[in-house]
Amino acid sequence: MVKYGKVTSDKPVHILLKMRSESGQTIQAHADMIGRKGAALLGKMGEAVGPATCDLLKQQIQSGVKTYLFLTLREGWNGPFVTYRCSLRYIYDSLIAGKNTLVPTYYGWDTGNIKTWFEITSIDRLSREQMNRLFVVSSGREIMSVVSSSATVFRVAVR
Repeated sequence: MVKYGKVTSDKPVHILLKMRSESGQTIQAHADMIGRKGAALLGKMGEAVGPATCDLLKQQIQSGVKTYLFLTLREGWNGPFVTYRCSLRYIYDSLIAGKNTLVPTYYGWDTGNIKTWFEITSIDRLSREQMNRLFVVSSGREIMSVVSSSATVFRVAVR
C-alpha cells in the first residue's frame, strides 16, 4: 500500500509522461527499436524524474510487479490526447555503456542532456476506456482531467 497526499493506493504505481512527438516519430522510432532489439531506451528531456519515484518504480520492477511507463501526447497538431503503455524494464539516471544501441538515432547528440532513461520492452496504444482508468495517485483524479495542465510527469495507477 502506497500513501500519496490524500490518496492511499493498494495498486502498483506507474509513471506517465506528457510529451510531444513530431508526426508520431517518438512512438514509431521506439516501436521499431523494440521490434529489432527487444527493447528501447526512451529519454526524458528536461528535469530528471525525482529519485523517490524512480526508487519506488525500481523496487516494484525488482519485486516482479508489472510496472509501466505511460506516454500521453496529442494526436495531430491540436487533436485529442492519446496514451501508450510501455512495459518498463528499468530506469537509469544516465546512459550507461552498452545500452546506447537501444537509443533511436533521432536523439542525435542530445543524449548527454537526458537525466532519466526508461528501458521499455513493449509499446501499445490504449483505448479511450483504458485511458479513462488511469488516475493520479496524489489526488485520485482521472489523468484525462489533469493532462492538459502544465505538469509533464505524473505518478499514476489503474482503476
